[in-house]
This record gives sequence, C-alpha cells and structure tokens, in this order.
Amino acid sequence: MEKISLSKTGFVIQLHIAAMFLPSLITGNLIKRFGHSKIMHMGVLLFLITIITSLFEQNFINYMIALIFLGLGWNFLFISGTSLLVLCYREEEKFRAQGYNDLIVYSIQAAASLSAGVFLSLTSWKTMNLICLIFLIIIALSTIRADLKKNPSN
Repeated sequence: MEKISLSKTGFVIQLHIAAMFLPSLITGNLIKRFGHSKIMHMGVLLFLITIITSLFEQNFINYMIALIFLGLGWNFLFISGTSLLVLCYREEEKFRAQGYNDLIVYSIQAAASLSAGVFLSLTSWKTMNLICLIFLIIIALSTIRADLKKNPSN
C-alpha cells in the first residue's frame, strides 16, 4: 500500500469537494432534461465506480478517482433526491419537509464522518466498501421500484 503525502491528500480532498458542489451548476438542468430517475441512476453508477475503484490497490490514482466519483455521485443523488422530495408535498409543506430532510441527511452524514475511523479500525477497507455496496443496492432497488410504480407498462 502506497503512503500518500499530506499535500497529495489535500489535493484529492479539494477535487472531491469540487466534484460534490461544482456540478450543482448544471445538475438542475440535467434533471429537467433527463428526469430525476435517470440522474439518480447515474448517481448510483458513479457510486458503484467509487466502490469498485476503492477495492483495487490503494494508491494515489485510485484514491483520487474514487473520491472524484464519490463527489459526483453524491451530487447527482443529493440534488435529484432533494428536488424530488418537494414534489411530494403541498406548497405550504415544502419548506418544512426540506428542513427536516436536510436535518436528517446532514445529521447522518456527520455521524458517518465522525464514526468512519472507528469502523475502519474495527473492520477493513474492503469490508467498509462492501457495506457501502449494500446501501447502494437499496438505493438502486428503491429507485427502480419507484420507476416501475410510475410506469407500470415497463
């Protein structure tokens, strides 16, 4: 396993943050053009690339690719899911629903970030990625199920 310097790690984190937020400039347009479902499927695919890349040799290039795709996948799933959420509520409920959603999402993200080191020390990198795969399958199946309910003729 290659030891990655602090400066390289900082660079990768910068790319990851950029991949999380820069696509937001066009994600809304992509949702309008292709629909929520297709963007969510793309987010799942990007997360899958992250997991697959993370399971290979732990080196700088794989680390960088995995975190870029993680940021892109997060953006596509978060923006499409959040914008889909408000379509399910009446006008007077939208802001409250959005607030609760943000509270839940960011609380879970904070807990996951703070506990990642503990889980990694208790398991392994491979196990952590395989656990993420379970959640990814749940997201994919939920999205597919929603698509089938929306279009039963498919």
